[in-house]
Amino acid sequence: MELEPKTIAESATTLSQIILPGQTNPAGTAHGGELLKMMDNCAGACATKHSRAIVVTAGIDNINFHHPVFMGNLATCSANLTYVSNSSMEIAVAIYAEDLLQGTKECCMTAYFTFVALDENMRPKKVPPLLLQNDIEKAEFEAGKKRVAERKANPQVCWLPLY
Repeated sequence: MELEPKTIAESATTLSQIILPGQTNPAGTAHGGELLKMMDNCAGACATKHSRAIVVTAGIDNINFHHPVFMGNLATCSANLTYVSNSSMEIAVAIYAEDLLQGTKECCMTAYFTFVALDENMRPKKVPPLLLQNDIEKAEFEAGKKRVAERKANPQVCWLPLY
């Protein structure tokens, strides 16, 4: 049975929260792990919306911190699919921070998340293909296909601690 294709817009997801003192370091900026958690939640919701299945994080690539997120900023995380294969989905995620008093907004963090959809037996489950609607989505899909091929060509393994 062939699954009905879905658009990228159908599963695009946005989450926002104000960064509070318990999420920051002594410098008053958000901990990277707090921001990664927010990104993982947003990407997971995006993957679930597309697959309508339980999903698990399979990898995170190209994590980049571009600008700090300060205490009191409104952090807005956006996620959208870039590439879909049989059971896995690559999702581009970005966090923008808005200084609510100044009215300024900065791109603070970007990454690619890979999620796998699971069936009721916790085995990989086929996901719907993407229905690409414009040249930007087609270019992102092709770039995602290349990133997936690079990941498969250079698999990462666990290493032993030195000490």
